[in-house]
Order: sequence, then structure tokens, then C-alpha cells
Amino acid sequence: MERPVDGADLHLRPDEATDDRAGHVSARNVRAAVQPAERGGVPLDVSAAHRVLLVAAVLRAGTARRLGQVLSAVVLVPHTHWDREWYRPFQSFRMSLVDVVDEVLELLEGDERWRFTLDGQLATVDDYVEIRPEGEGRIRALVRAGPLAVGPWQTLMDEFLVSGETIVRNLEAGLARAEDVGGAMQVGYLPDMFGHVAQMPQILRAAGIDVAIMWRGVPAAVESHVFAWEAPDGSVVRTEYMPENGYSNAAYICDGDTLEAVVERLRPWFGDDPILGMVGTDHMPPARDLLERLPADTRLVTLAEYLTETSTDGLQHIRGELRSAARANLLPNVISARIDLKQACGRAERALERYAEPLQALYCEEWPEAFLEVAWSRLFQNSAHDSICGCSADEVSAQVLVRYAEAEQIADELTRRALERIAAQAPAGSTVVVNPSPHTRTQVVELDGGFTEVTVPPLGWRVVDSTDELPEARVFVAGTTLRNELVEFDASSLRIVDGGDYGDSYNYAPPQDDLLVDESADEHAAITEPLRARVMLQRTYAWPRFAHPDGSRRSDDTVNVPVDLDAELRAGEPFVRLRISFDNPCSDHRVRVHIPLPTETDRTRAEGQFAIVERLAFQEGGHGERGLGAYPASVFVAAGGVALLFEHVSEYELVDGRELAITVLRSIGLISRKANPWRVENAGPELPIPDAQMHGPHSFSFAWCPDPERALEHAERYRHPLLTTAGTGGDMHEHAGPELTGAVLSSIRRRNGAVEARIVNETSEPSAARFSDVSADLRPWEIRTVRI
Repeated sequence: MERPVDGADLHLRPDEATDDRAGHVSARNVRAAVQPAERGGVPLDVSAAHRVLLVAAVLRAGTARRLGQVLSAVVLVPHTHWDREWYRPFQSFRMSLVDVVDEVLELLEGDERWRFTLDGQLATVDDYVEIRPEGEGRIRALVRAGPLAVGPWQTLMDEFLVSGETIVRNLEAGLARAEDVGGAMQVGYLPDMFGHVAQMPQILRAAGIDVAIMWRGVPAAVESHVFAWEAPDGSVVRTEYMPENGYSNAAYICDGDTLEAVVERLRPWFGDDPILGMVGTDHMPPARDLLERLPADTRLVTLAEYLTETSTDGLQHIRGELRSAARANLLPNVISARIDLKQACGRAERALERYAEPLQALYCEEWPEAFLEVAWSRLFQNSAHDSICGCSADEVSAQVLVRYAEAEQIADELTRRALERIAAQAPAGSTVVVNPSPHTRTQVVELDGGFTEVTVPPLGWRVVDSTDELPEARVFVAGTTLRNELVEFDASSLRIVDGGDYGDSYNYAPPQDDLLVDESADEHAAITEPLRARVMLQRTYAWPRFAHPDGSRRSDDTVNVPVDLDAELRAGEPFVRLRISFDNPCSDHRVRVHIPLPTETDRTRAEGQFAIVERLAFQEGGHGERGLGAYPASVFVAAGGVALLFEHVSEYELVDGRELAITVLRSIGLISRKANPWRVENAGPELPIPDAQMHGPHSFSFAWCPDPERALEHAERYRHPLLTTAGTGGDMHEHAGPELTGAVLSSIRRRNGAVEARIVNETSEPSAARFSDVSADLRPWEIRTVRI
């Protein structure tokens, strides 16, 4: 029998979530008061308020529309959107944040008509109270009373560049922190993410959140301000779309724009529904004279007060991920800006999710909660889109790398300490191999300078006896071709293609007359051992040094760049490990590796954030941004009979249906280019970021696999290497941990005195999963947390 997890956060079913505190909303109890009763206001259901406003509008329809009459069908949400770090570093922006929050608290405390939504992330609260600790009590009082809305996220993250587990932990942390300051706004606030992952509705519903609000990524098929957004498992949230400049659509009604103009722009989207005007934008303080500039019947609300309707009856249904540029710029090439940040993120996430936490939970007595909270907090801070995306000042990216290093250091030390506990159970001097996967693995590992094949039980360990016997050869090399009992691969089939990039951190754009370089002078060498073989191929290319400042072409001046391709095949492995490395002396260019496909195709399948998503070659363009075929993949991408396995989120493109192109490096020098030929609008300031040219040593690793139907299984082996340690004095030779079948493992941790695991059915069919003695019947694509 499945043992359900007790407690709060993301373990609640949507129909189990309740919150009876005044002024807060859950799956059953929505915010009921537009004006809090303790301030003398009369409690009024927001939907009823909407009806009153609409009736007023109808009664006045035959008369000339005065401003006050227009306002009867408009709801205004004062807010600020707070990028913690972007074109200025965090501490610089935090000084501005303290100024803004000081002003917000003063306004809310001084005028009961005021409302303010503090950007849906508790990071703004934490960053403020670290400087103004006395302000936490003021914030708590205002949140409890209703005028101030916070949460539910800890940090507004980029959804595609972090793991699904990081998204869940981010939401858990935000909800928990919000409890300290009066409770979270129960709205899935997604205001400026560069697209939205397919499983977000399921993640929100698991937290008891039934409504979301967003801007970017909404496809052209959506023609109303509200639709039903469905996850692959069938979870649905009512989703509000912020049209006509998103969270800034009424930002300047006190500064040049007029409310009549706002209404005229937005009315086609809202029909007879009350219009939502978002009065705020990036780093904007509240307009102190907002109420004085507007008629007395102006209604200010928080998003929690406006978004009370949760029904999706009769709404247009949109299923899966949202990555369209039809309504707003998607800014897709942040996937490949500052690839070193993505690599650091992948290392830190895997070190925490699949090594430190599981091994500590299963093998150690004391749970290192405080250290893990610090490590996760570093990941949350870096999850902000301007941080992980690499579209920020160089000082910001440097700080992002430091935070990832700190998280990885904590995870590595916790893993080392868990290995010490395991080693104490094994004979002194013995070699112990530890398996981080929830199933038995047979794999070649390096021991004492040589390679040995071992079989290790799930989430367990085994003592391996060294032997002087030479094993039978099972891996072979002929020229540049590697072969074992499962795979044959020619390393020379991969093409390295270098082209110009006159874009910026947000959007790739080639020079007008681009030069693609893929011809090289080649040398190769091979190493063959019984259980492992390598082909080392060095190609030397003449790459242009830079792109001309006017974007017309690449420079005539070239530099010879040796590029090393290391291909490794081990016995029993159905994939080839690949590593591309070079020293980059050039600017304004993009380096990709092109992998030929056995069969032509028009679509790909890519894993990320708890789902495998099928995609056509190009995503929908529009709104002044060219539609591109560049997509993110977290674990693998599969097409035409091949899967590529990744260590971190990577950018890929299906080229002419015959190749997969993986971005190995993008060298760009500006946050945003005003004259970007593939994007009309600015995406940020035209600020130089020379470090984003990525000069110096660079490497990129992935794996080639000819078995795409089992890509998840193979990626588990590739992404999570076996560990080794030396026994220190026990008498055990083997130990098996819990085994998982019928699902994918996301995490294992200790919580509320028990060990719990998050598992996912990443298939389109129901699955009877089993983890140790726990059974769970999973819906297609269901995410479930169970105690083991």
C-alpha cells in the first residue's frame, strides 16, 4: 500500500489544501475580502465586485464615457517587478529595493485604499529585512491585513534552465517563508519567465494553487485574457494572460499614458470582463500620487484579490509547454549564453539532488538540514532568470558562479561524509563502489589506474576485489570508429561548425554576410583497452577573430584554433562519451557540433522538468522576434533514431531534418543589442559584457546513444557516475538500498522524521511504480512524493 506523505507544501493534493486564516486563499478557501474588515471595509467577494462593476458599466453605456465611468470596468494592481541582479549587481539593486519597500510600507500603512503586490517572490522580503530587520513585523501585519501580497515563490526562476526538482524546492521554500510573514499569495505568478514548462500546472496544483498569471510564451491561438492551461498529466490551472506589454501594461498611467488609452488597448482582450491593469514595471517604485491622479472610485487590488475565480469551465484549453514568441519576445538564446553558468548549475543540482541528499538520508544519522538549506538557497538565488540566463553584467555572472561553487562544495562535503559512513562498514583497505541509482547497475569503472566491470545493487554499495587477470577484449577501434557489443560509432562523422553571432545574450543573430567554417586539418590517435577504447581527434580551424561592428560580415583576420574531440566507449555501455575542448581566442561567434541522424525527421523529443516534450523544428515567431529552432534539453534530446545525453541544460536545433546541432559555445559582447537583426525591441540595456565572449579554455561534454526509446535509462547511467571509496574496518561486503521500478527518481531526502522520495512517471501510459515496499499507481506523467 502507498503511504501518503503528511504535512504541507507540495505534498498536499489540491482537494486537501485548506487555509482558514482571514485574508488568505487556498484550493478551497479563496480570499474573500477586497477591503479587510479590520480596516472598516465591508467584505466583498471579488467576483461579486466584478459583477457590480460590469452592471455599472452597462448602465452608463448610453452616456459619454467620463474617466470615472471607464474606471468602473478596470481593476488596477500596483506592483514592482524586481530583478535581484541584472545590469547592476545584487548589492547595488538591493539599495534601490530598500528604498522602494520603505516607500511601499509607508503608503500601505498610511492609506487603506492602497494595495501592492511584491513581485511574487519572498526573495524581495528576505533581501529587504536583512537590511531592515525591524521591517519584518510591518510586512507581516500588512500581509495579514490584506493590502500587501507576497509569494508564493522564493525566487522568480527561469523555468527551462533549472531542474524540475529545483522548481519544486523553490516553491516549497517560498511557501514556507511566506508563513513567517503572514501567508503566501496563492497565485502561480509567472510574469517574465522566458516561456513555461509543460509540468508547471501540475506543480502548482500539487501546492494547492489553482490559478496562474503570465506574459511570455503564450501562443497566437490564445485570443482572450484567460485560458485553461493543462499539464501532460491532466492537471489544469486557470491562467490569466497579461496582454499588451505584460506586467507593465498600465505602468505609466501617471506618466504620459492615460487610463483611457490603457482601456482601449486592453478591451479587445477582456470583452465584458473587468480589465486588469498592471501598474508597475522593472524596479519601479509606487506612484505616490496614483490615487490623487485618478477619480475617487478607483479600485486598487492585489493579484490575490483579482484572481479569485478558479473554474476552467468553458475556457479554451492549451496543453503542454508554452514557448511561442507570437505575443511577446521569448528571448530563446539565453539557453546558450554563458554556457559556463549552465554547466555549474548542472553540477550543483546533481550533486545535491542525487548524491548529497540521498546518501545522507539513507546512511547518516543526523540530517544536515541547515547546510542543505544554505546550498539550496544558493540555487534559488541563481535561478532568477537574469542570473542563470547569463544576460547580466559580468559582475553578476561572476557572483552566480561563486554561489554555484558554494552549493557544490556543501554537497560534495556531505557526500564525502556519507561515504565515510559506508566505508566504515567495509573491510579496511578494500575498494567500495557506491551506486547513486535506484536500480542495479553493471558498469565499467576505473580502479587503481585500470578499468574493471562491476555490478552494484540499487542505492547501495559493493566491495570490489582487484584482479591481475586481463579481461577479454570487448571494445575495439578501427581508424576513427569505436565498437562494442551494443554500439558502433565513427567519431569523424561529427561536424564542428563555427559561424558569426552579431546578436546578444538574448537572441542569436548572424552577420548579414555570415561565414560558416567547418573545414579543418585533421589528426587522430586511438587507445584500446579490453574494457575501454578512445579515439582522440584533433581538428584545426581558421576562425575569424570577430564580427565587424556594423554586423555586415566577419573579419578577414583569422586564427588557427585546434579543437579536440575525445570519444570514449566502454564495454556494456550503449552510448559513446564525447568531449569537445578548445581554447577560444575569438569573439562574436557561435560554435556548434552537428550530429547526423540515421533517418530524416521533422520533430524532436526532449526531456526536462519532469516531462518529455515533442517539438516541431521551429517554434512560433512573431512580435518582432524571429522564430527559431533553438530549444533547451535538460537530460536528453532524441530525433531520427539517435539520442544525445546531457550533463546540463543545453541548446539544440534540428537542422534540415537530417542533423542535430548542439551549441558548444556562444561568444557575445552585449547584454542587448539595439540593432539586433533578428529582434525588433530591446531586451535590456546595450551594456558591454566582455566576459560573455568566453575567451580562454572551454569544454563541452555529452553522449551519443543509438537507442532513443530507452534514453532516460541510459541518461541515468551517464549523468550519475558510480562513486568509489576505501573501506576502513567493517566486515560487510555489500549492501542494497531501496529499489525503484516503474518511475524516474527525482530526489530522496529526510523530512519530518521519515525518508521520502519524489518519483515521476515520464511516460504516456499509467505505471504501477514500486519503491522498496511502497506501491504507487501513477497516472501518465504524474509527479508523486512518497515515503519509503
